[in-house]
Amino acid sequence: MIEHCVAVILAGGQSKRMGQDKAAVMFQGKTLLQHAEDTLAPLFESVVVSTRNRRSDPNLPQVLDASQSRAPMLGIVACFEALDAPWLFVVGVDMPFVSPKLVQYMAKQRGNHDAVALQADDMLQPLCCFYHRSCLPQMKANIQAGKRSLKHLLQAVNTKVIPESEARVYDARLQSVVSLDTKQDVLDWSNL
Repeated sequence: MIEHCVAVILAGGQSKRMGQDKAAVMFQGKTLLQHAEDTLAPLFESVVVSTRNRRSDPNLPQVLDASQSRAPMLGIVACFEALDAPWLFVVGVDMPFVSPKLVQYMAKQRGNHDAVALQADDMLQPLCCFYHRSCLPQMKANIQAGKRSLKHLLQAVNTKVIPESEARVYDARLQSVVSLDTKQDVLDWSNL
């Protein structure tokens, strides 16, 4: 088990491109939410869903984000405020390919950092990412200033960056950062 950390599945977006609640989308015989839970539950003592509306699925604890915005940063802040954990590991509900081996490796890199993030396609990946509670004041200040980009946050705090070449040792095709945003994505990835 990865200690001192709660896994958070972000499921509070509008799912505009998908056209329906992503958490309930069926993919390879399970909902996307079930994929996330099945991946994370063996790794963490606790897994929660960050959502804007109470979900009917009673299996996972839920943290409600009552803000008017759909920004992932607001869901993360709500989770830090609702939970006691020093660390959160955050994934999107639409990310069914997160590699347990990569997550375990990332967990070992936390040390004295504020965050642990993957670099893929020359960009920091704000999901499939560890955030320490020390990020909370910066997140709140950014939200107050209307700056809700997690990528900018990762550049502003002490982030341990895992280069793509290093991440591929644990996830050869680096599918951990793949998100299924549309019905076509679901079809395309179902056929692979």
